[in-house]
Amino acid sequence: MQDAIVADLADLFEGQTLPSSAGDRRPIRVYPQDLPIIEGMDETEDRAEEIPEPYIIVRTNEGNIPDANSAQEIDLILVVCTYDRNPNRQGYRDVLHIIQEIYGRYAKNPLVRIKADSGGARGGPWSVKYPIKWVTQQEDTHPYYFGAMSLKFEAPAVRQEVPFT
Repeated sequence: MQDAIVADLADLFEGQTLPSSAGDRRPIRVYPQDLPIIEGMDETEDRAEEIPEPYIIVRTNEGNIPDANSAQEIDLILVVCTYDRNPNRQGYRDVLHIIQEIYGRYAKNPLVRIKADSGGARGGPWSVKYPIKWVTQQEDTHPYYFGAMSLKFEAPAVRQEVPFT
């Protein structure tokens, strides 16, 4: 499911760019679970392509299977980071834009599936459940701005198989 959400959000934000700390505008990148580790710190190399922001991290948080006949509930945390060095401190607006776009996507169509041509495992559909929660960072980390969303998905129930003998 995590891979399906990563692909879904990458499609949602395709073509949208925001400022980065490299001084240019970049597409919003979507990462599963955490940011990739940047290896090597050779200061003579141009490392601008390794700058991650703006980004969304799709992090699995927890799951719940209430009983043998119930669907699994899976909680995801989406971490959003944007960059805006303007001293007017309005970078949070980009974070809120991303949150609103994600909310709008799942409010219009709460289902997510693995794409047929993705090469990923079969699975889904997964359905977004309410409430959807979001938060913006309250600490000052200018020029970086953060926010998060909590999304709960319902996975299809797995039914017990009893072999015939």
